[in-house]
Amino acid sequence: MYECQGLSQELEQLSRERGDSCFRLQPMHCNTVVANWARGSDGFTFPPEAGYPLESHQATYYMLETHYNYPDYTYDFSPFYRKNLSKQQRNMNIKSRDETAEPQPEDSDSRSYTDEDLTDDMDDSMAMEQQMVDNSGLKLFYTHKLRQHDAGVLSVGLDPNWRHIIPPRQEKVVSEGHCIGTCTQRAFPRDGINIFAVMSRTHLIGRQVKLRQIRGNAELQPIMRDTNIDPSYQDYRRLSVPARVLPGDSLVAECIYDSSSRKSITLGGMTTREEICIILTLYYPRQRELTSCHSLPSLPTVLHSLGIEELASGTNPVVIASPAELAGMTLERRLTSYDWENQFESFQDATRQGSFKPLCWTPTNTMLPMAALQRPASSA
Repeated sequence: MYECQGLSQELEQLSRERGDSCFRLQPMHCNTVVANWARGSDGFTFPPEAGYPLESHQATYYMLETHYNYPDYTYDFSPFYRKNLSKQQRNMNIKSRDETAEPQPEDSDSRSYTDEDLTDDMDDSMAMEQQMVDNSGLKLFYTHKLRQHDAGVLSVGLDPNWRHIIPPRQEKVVSEGHCIGTCTQRAFPRDGINIFAVMSRTHLIGRQVKLRQIRGNAELQPIMRDTNIDPSYQDYRRLSVPARVLPGDSLVAECIYDSSSRKSITLGGMTTREEICIILTLYYPRQRELTSCHSLPSLPTVLHSLGIEELASGTNPVVIASPAELAGMTLERRLTSYDWENQFESFQDATRQGSFKPLCWTPTNTMLPMAALQRPASSA
């Protein structure tokens, strides 16, 4: 459930309708997570010293987003996956290799849809054997007695996107999402924030998750570590002692996947067949500058990891321009035919050591100003 900032006629109109497919609606300044539920969750009770503020003068509208998945896990996802890979490539919006321009919405959760996409979605719906009715939702308990601290939710990790690539047939693939110190320096109060609970989010092949904290050139003890991820149990876990994160600290969401059962690559995305690497943190006191602190591998990093020097401009589907031995090949074919067995180590090194694009989102769905590309923070 998201909190929507401000008042508008569009929000009022949407509140009177029955809703629409996820990501097809415009962001509408609904970018602040209030509460969430995932498989296996029994709900969460805030500690006595903190609670999430429901402020009618700050937020009049809330948006509930629900994700559904076909319940039969033996279902053959191949046709869907090939189509979704093509759909993501249509929305890549590749303009240049240096990425000095402001990131486009297609690189975030707010995705644009073409008529072809909508037709694909309708075809998927018509292919379902039967319609199902759902009455699930969230039950929230509130009190008029204010608590000492207003709590907030901060998301840390990799933005769900095709640039998050997990090669097939690998027992251990490491992915990292960065919340850079520039963002925490700008957003966090002088005394920092106190993280008191965390929820790690991966899909079917996630095995381990860790939330790392770097201060200056020193890496502190992990805020959380889960070495036995279960996709059927995703719940907030309260920390024994709240973790203090100061302005300027960097946070890194580190996810480890086991793709040994997969015959083809897995891309980042919101469907269950795709993967995510996100850690939701509950903290106090609430700050109002930053709601999601994510990152994406930069386009040069992704191309380098695949042995690509340059892409041809203005092609659809995306075509490789150089090196010569790859010229004319589509990016999709390169992704699906790459020699992952022999090139995995070099791919992993390139993605972990290469540059990335920080994505620090505000409640109004804008980004904090910062340098276009970053390198992983060093630690001693």
